[in-house]
Formats: sequence, C-alpha cells, structure tokens
Amino acid sequence: MTTTLTPQHHKVSKPAPKQAYRNDLDGLRGVAIGLVVLFHVFVGRVSGGVDVFLLLSGYFFMGSQLRYAMRPNPSLNPWWPFWRTARRLLPALAVVLAAVYAGIKWLTPEIMSNDLAKQFTAAVLYYQNYELASQNLDYAAAGAETSPLQHLWSMSVQGQFYVFAITFGVIVAFLASRRGVANEKLRRGIIIVLAVVTVASFAYASRHGLVGTPKNYYEFPSRLWELGFGALLAMLPITNLIPERLRGWAAGLGVTAIALTGVIISTSLAFPGPAALIPLLGAALVVMAGPDQPVARVLSSGPILWLGKVAYSLYLWHWPLLILFTVKSGRPTPTVALGVLVIALSLCLAHLTYTLVEDPLRQHGKRPKANDEPVKNARASLQTFEGRGRAVGGAIIGALLIGLLSVQPIYARQVNNADFELASSKYPGAMAHFGAEVPEEEPQPDPALIADIFPPTVAKNCIIFMDQPADMMPGPECVWGDTKAETTVVIFGGSHSEPWLIPLDQLGREHGFKVIPLVRQACPLILDDLDTVSPECAEWSRLAFDRIIELQPDLTVSTATRPEGRAGEGSPGPDMVPYSYATVWEELQANDIPFLGLRDNPWVFSREGEHMDPNECLIAGNDVESCSTLRHTVYGDTDPAAEFLFPENKQWGLNTADWYCNEETCPPIIGNVYVYRDQNHISNAYAATTAPLIWAKLQEIFTALGVEVDGLNESPELDPERGAFAVGHVERAGAGDVGKPSVEANPDILPELGEQ
Repeated sequence: MTTTLTPQHHKVSKPAPKQAYRNDLDGLRGVAIGLVVLFHVFVGRVSGGVDVFLLLSGYFFMGSQLRYAMRPNPSLNPWWPFWRTARRLLPALAVVLAAVYAGIKWLTPEIMSNDLAKQFTAAVLYYQNYELASQNLDYAAAGAETSPLQHLWSMSVQGQFYVFAITFGVIVAFLASRRGVANEKLRRGIIIVLAVVTVASFAYASRHGLVGTPKNYYEFPSRLWELGFGALLAMLPITNLIPERLRGWAAGLGVTAIALTGVIISTSLAFPGPAALIPLLGAALVVMAGPDQPVARVLSSGPILWLGKVAYSLYLWHWPLLILFTVKSGRPTPTVALGVLVIALSLCLAHLTYTLVEDPLRQHGKRPKANDEPVKNARASLQTFEGRGRAVGGAIIGALLIGLLSVQPIYARQVNNADFELASSKYPGAMAHFGAEVPEEEPQPDPALIADIFPPTVAKNCIIFMDQPADMMPGPECVWGDTKAETTVVIFGGSHSEPWLIPLDQLGREHGFKVIPLVRQACPLILDDLDTVSPECAEWSRLAFDRIIELQPDLTVSTATRPEGRAGEGSPGPDMVPYSYATVWEELQANDIPFLGLRDNPWVFSREGEHMDPNECLIAGNDVESCSTLRHTVYGDTDPAAEFLFPENKQWGLNTADWYCNEETCPPIIGNVYVYRDQNHISNAYAATTAPLIWAKLQEIFTALGVEVDGLNESPELDPERGAFAVGHVERAGAGDVGKPSVEANPDILPELGEQ
C-alpha cells in the first residue's frame, strides 16, 4: 500500500538552493543574437549564435523547471508552465508572423506559395524544423529564393524542448512531493538522465561525421544535446571548478570561441555535430566562470543587457525583413546598404515589440504552488486597468494566431479555385501561335497561385519524388484516359514529361486509349551515363524500363531534349540530346516499342543568363518582354532529336519550339494563358491547350502503326465552343500574325507540323 506524503513529509529533504540570477548570461544572449544577425546579414553563413541560444535555453528553462520541482509543495498541473511559456513566446511570434504575412501580400506577393503557407502553420504550432526538412530546404544564406520563415526552425526546436522539460519537471515534482524522494537523490538521478540523453543525442547528431545532412540540422533528436548540455550546467556543481584567478581568462576564451565559430566553420551542415562543441564549450566556460569576473561585468553592462533583453524579438524580426527587402530590391543577395537598413529597422522593431507586446503580456508573477489559487487571482486582476489591458492584448494575440492558422487552408482554397478548366474560346493558349483568335481577357491562371497547381499525378501520388525509394513505382490506380481501353500509351521520364499527361488524358478519353505515367522527379530515365543522376534515379530507371517492357505499350512518350547539366539542373544554351536518352530509344526499338519524343519546353533565363521565374517577374511589375527568355538562349535552329528519331524505326520526334516561342522570344503568356508553372515547368493550363497539336501527331503515328483508336480519320474543324481546332489540323501563323485567325485549316499540313 502506497502512503501519500504531505508537504510536511517533503520538508525532510533539503530544499533546492535558490540561485542568483545571472545577468551576464542575459548579456551572453545579447552577444549571441548580435553574431547571428551580423553573420546572417553580411557573411551569409551560420555563426554558432543559435547553438548558444539553445544551450542557454536548456540552462535557464530546464534549470528553473527542476529547481521548482524540488521545492516544497510544487503544483503537478502542467497547464501552468505551458501557459507561462506560451505567454512568454506567442505574443511576439504572432505579431511578427502577422507582419510578415502583411509584408508578403504588400511587398513581395510573388514569393507566396503552398510551402510557405504550410510554414506559417508550422511556425505557430512549433514544428517548423520538421516542415523545412520535409520540404528539403537546406539552411541557406539570405537570398531572394530563401524562405522568410526559415529561421523559425530553432524556435520550434526550443518549443519541443520546453514540452520535454515541463514533462520532466512534473515527473520530478511528483517523485519529490508524492513519493518523498530526497532532493539529493533526485539531483543525482536528474544528472544521470540528462547525461545519458545528452551523450546519446550528441552521438546521433555526429553520426554523419563532421558534415551532416539538412535533416540532421533541423531535427529535435540531433539538437537535444545542445539543450541538455545547458541543463546539465544548471544542475552540476560547477561554481568552483575554475580557480578564481583564471575565471576572467576562461570567460574571455569562451566569448572568443563563440565569436570565431562563424569564421572557422563555413557550412551550416557542420551543425549540430562535433563542430558545435566550439561555441557550446565557449558558452560553458562563460557559465562556469561565474558572475564575479571582468568579462561578466562587461556582459552585464547596459547596452549588452539591452541587446539580450530584446534578443528574442530581434531574432524574430531580422530574418524576414532581410528576405523581403532582398526580394523587393530585385537582387539575388542583400547589399551592404540594405543590410545596414535591415539591422537598424530590426533593432527598432525589436525594442517596440519587447516594450509593447513581449514584456506586458508575459507572466511576471511566481509560478503557483499546489495550494495557490491562480484562477481566482487572475479573475481578481481583471478588476485592474493593467489586468484588463492584458486580457485585451491576449484576445488580440489569440485572434492573430487563429488568423495565422487560417493562412494555409485559405491559400489551398485559392489554389483549388484557380485550377479550373479554361474555355478555349477565351484562352486558346498554344493555339494562338497557330491562328486561333485571342480575345481581350485577363490571362489565367492567377500567376500568384500557379506554382502550386500541380499535374494530377501529384494529387494521386503517381509521381515518384526524388527522396522516395528507388523501388517505388506508381500503383495500379495511376491510369488516365480511357482506363478500360486496350490501347496503351506510357509517359516516362522526369517532371518535364509529367505535364503531357494532361492533354494525353483528354485525348485518351476522347479517342479510346489509356495513359500510364512512369515519372520520377529529376529523373529522366536513363540506362547509362549514370553519374548524371542520383543512384536512386539510376536504379529506378532500370526498374521503370523493365515495367515498360512488361506493359508492351502501343506507344511511349517522353521529352527528347534538355539543356546542358545534370538532371534537375539547366544552363543557358541551345538544347541537346544526351546520349543516355538515345540509349533508351535504342533499347525501346530493340523491344519493338514505339516512341514519341517531344522537344523540351524552354527553361526561362534572364538576359544575363540567370534562372528566372517568369510569373514572379510579372508579379513584381515587369512587362512581358522583360519576363520573356530569348529564343536563341534555349533553342538551336533545328530540333537536335531529328538526328536520332526516324519513323522507319517506329520513333517520331515532335518539335515543340514554335508552341512556346515566336521568332525572337519565348513569352510567359500566350493566348491569354500563363505558360509556366515555374522557371522550367509548363503550367497545366498551357499543356491542356496543346491537345489539338498532340492529336495531330498521334493521328500520324497511330495510322502508321495500324493502331485502332477513335477519330483517326476525322477531318479538321474549328470547335466553336472550344475555340480551337478539334482535330488539330492547323496552319502555323506567321510571326506577325500571332493571335489572328489563320487561313482555312489544311488537312495536309498539320500531320507534318514539327515532324523531323
């Protein structure tokens, strides 16, 4: 039978000693945030300051939870430490996130995306570190392509640690107050547990050696040792370990080690492995040196203490300001002048946020004991002016948090609403280059949303992503077109082949053939030249090709060209046919499997040869001409696949260059339709408008192969409802006639459109 011990029983244990508050460690926090900001803004690499933050969080937070747990009559209700922590963290976070969202809408709407919308949710709910890892986002230097919420990964790690620390503290309080375990015994047990957890986490974080992975950088188990190290410093008797005459030198050495970390370590992926010992051992020296030495007095000085006081708000503000202003400036990276402006504005906003939000709304009273009545006291405080002000402020913060949690579902609904079937009479798209009339209409889809309108393979999990296993293949449900038809068309390759599912799905339903995609992100299906792709892609390609042989389709379709560079990358210059593509075509021919190769769409480059998202370019206020890529930048005079693909080998090429480009440029809007989803993928909407052009080629191929499908012998006619040639026999408009009706369609012309 267990005896319940009263608070009087607990008094036989010596209470945990109350430690004097370390102002110098607040100053150290100020030094750490200063390094973080300076290195982010001017150096473009990590500084080790965040690692010091994590250690200090472990020292202060875990230390306070455990000291409270070992004092007489602790409350076992976990609500109060969670509530206290939420009041400390959420108000400033909510204000900054709301301001960032407003800044994106006002200054840089082009950077809004589904991934960023998810990050708002993850930031509020403190799993941003895992969200960034799931999005395969390395911790990158500040730039126009970087998330303005990237820095909040560390806040999420701390939030996850706070849950761990509060839970641990409640367990210790239970053992102390309900089981009567003596404080000395508890302290020894706590130190053992923390030491085991810290060492295990450090080993896990160091499993990759000196340089780890993005996932290792973000995940909580890899970071736990940094916080655990700080908690150990709070619990161990370290006060007199360093001789008094050496304490100033030790603290100075510690601050120097912290300051030099960013200079010594050049890659963020070195953290949180063994390299993180440099700033953390430096911080440990400052902690162990104590408050009575010269360095501590400097760290406790007014300006540094102020910096430590506003450190949390400063950390929240500086990064999104840096990213938004960099994007707005139109430069890929921030300039020195922009950096100075960001730092000055961040300091001002941090001071205001601390003074008006963070400090007034935090809980200043002591944590309640088991016999206290905090609810009654809170109600009584509402009778005061200050209490009512805090209640109003809390309600505003709550409303902001609810609004921020709605960012993701609202954005998802906007994307869903933007993904609608465009009436071809108003949005002829590619057919505008072949004589279809282009009325005065606002181009669609919304360029601010188009990046998140993915091909249907994504919604049905029928594209294999680059981080998925090499043996993963699309399931049996991944069939489009007429799913009951005997005639089979297989699309294979990387993400540039993926959009062709859209017109082929439509044509398959209309003409009686099914379409099966075998596509993997950044994996063009190759059987040799394996060093140009990942090992997973190489293995997947072999398995996918075996699947094609097994299916024995009536026709295979893929892209036939690409820019120079590895899979998933591209550089300016005329497109080319990698010899690894030709090897696949030879193997298809050897297995008597017909093939249609489509010339790849343009990859969009600026006049300076830099990658450029044309939609972001347009949203930023530039004209269509400025957001177009020059034709000679991406295409040669002839389709290079013409040297490899011959109808007598049951292999055909389709030159699509005129679908995207006029004689000089490849514009981002054609026939009232936005052409691109991003820098190098075409939009679903534009792909759909190419159906008549695709069908014209398929007619030729199916006729040559003797494959029976519906509508092979239909005459060309303009469908008045669709505003496009239903069969697709159209005549290329002259360069000066784009958007004007062509002469009467000639059935003898289109089958040769783009033929090699």
